[in-house]
Amino acid sequence: MLIRVVPAGIIRRYVEERDWEVSAGFTIRGLIALLAIPAELKLMVFVNGKRKDENAIIENGNEVRLITLLSGG
Repeated sequence: MLIRVVPAGIIRRYVEERDWEVSAGFTIRGLIALLAIPAELKLMVFVNGKRKDENAIIENGNEVRLITLLSGG
């Protein structure tokens, strides 16, 4: 199945926007591992515009947007 990955912010240093071929039943957690995003980066993930957790299953044709959470004070 084909999905579209769209990084935003700091994530663009590690991942470019492009289509990825993944197997059926692939999860967001699996995608993050596949993309080798550093664990110290805290992410929000949106699939087709809706926020999802790491256990959500990605379906064919989904757009997955990865956004870095920022902190400060």
